[in-house]
Amino acid sequence: MGPVKLGDTQSRADFFSRSVLANLTYWQDWLAANQSNLVALEQDYSNLLRGLVFALDLAGPAWSPLYKLIEEFSPYMERRGHWQVWQELLERALTTAKQVEDQAAEVTLTALLARLSFQQSRFDATVRLYRRAIRLARSVDDRFNLGRACTNLGYYYIEHRQLWRAEVLCMFALRLFEQLGSHHGRAHTENHLGTMYIWQNRWEQARQHLEQACALWQAMGDDHGLMRGLTNLSTLYLRMEQAEPALNCLTQALQQAILAGEEAIIGRIYMNMGLAYTISRDFPAAEMYTRQAEIIFQQYSDINGLARIWGNLGVIYAHQGKWSEALLHFEKSLQTWRNLGLKEDEIMTLIDLVESEQIRDNHEQARAYLQEVEHLLGPNQESYLYRYLQPRLTQCRRKLEDAGQSLHKPNNI
Repeated sequence: MGPVKLGDTQSRADFFSRSVLANLTYWQDWLAANQSNLVALEQDYSNLLRGLVFALDLAGPAWSPLYKLIEEFSPYMERRGHWQVWQELLERALTTAKQVEDQAAEVTLTALLARLSFQQSRFDATVRLYRRAIRLARSVDDRFNLGRACTNLGYYYIEHRQLWRAEVLCMFALRLFEQLGSHHGRAHTENHLGTMYIWQNRWEQARQHLEQACALWQAMGDDHGLMRGLTNLSTLYLRMEQAEPALNCLTQALQQAILAGEEAIIGRIYMNMGLAYTISRDFPAAEMYTRQAEIIFQQYSDINGLARIWGNLGVIYAHQGKWSEALLHFEKSLQTWRNLGLKEDEIMTLIDLVESEQIRDNHEQARAYLQEVEHLLGPNQESYLYRYLQPRLTQCRRKLEDAGQSLHKPNNI
């Protein structure tokens, strides 16, 4: 590179352009060499990010290598929780993609933004972005990103218990990935379908799909995917109240998560370990793992995760007869769900309260909480949406009926 004439505006611009492009090449080589080196990634991610920002200022000439680097770096930024700064960069990149009329990049960047919005619990934005990604993918005949947007939107609907929508989207995506021969897409969609069937209490179908997802990830050597599949498989066993197989899955998943530095999912694994030890009635271990999950969720400002943790701690303390601590944590959980407007999670916490009050034979208060549940369910309590709650509700009602009968039995002399 020859000397730069600093007084020449065009020479300075050319020098800046060449420097930015050389910097992008450096970071592409660096990322390829350090993709699995968490120490190096954590030390230098801010420098790489700065290089991307400079390249966005250059836009046109740097767009192709810049877009490729953004796509390759996105999983790390998502997994490490650098969500706000990455959202801002993705939004700028999406604007640039529109300016240079790169529709293929526009599809991918929109899907990446949708996935990030879901992790940030920005639910309205999530649906809007995934629907936009689906329209864009159809317009450019990008079948892979069409399938990816459909299965991920399906997973969003699973989380919000709109299970019929989820099933339509995921089954469409599964057929598409099978046609494309995409094991990656199939594994994620099998995983989503397995999760959906858990919420429908269809245990065998859930197990088949989750095991298929794990088998695909294992065959591909995808440790991140396998880690998530095992965690979801543990959720199935927890719903079936089978603590031992759940812990076997979680132990394997935790090993992978620690190696990968996946702190966000480590929090979920710890939460599920707490649930497993609650089922096996090892309450000190349950509290320990649940508290570890709480620390991680606080670090990531995961409000939904914290609300679940507080409800789980309420159950743990109730089983140990620590009523004041139990009620304190239940109240924190309830208040959070109410603030978020998530009625279903509020209902589940109230059912935990019903069961906890029944533990200490406080049937009057248990009945009061059950009435709150009935009020929230309204006329739809037998609907498809709440079907998975029915076994617990039936058991709660039966116990209250039995308690009422025993209270009214005449004393024998």
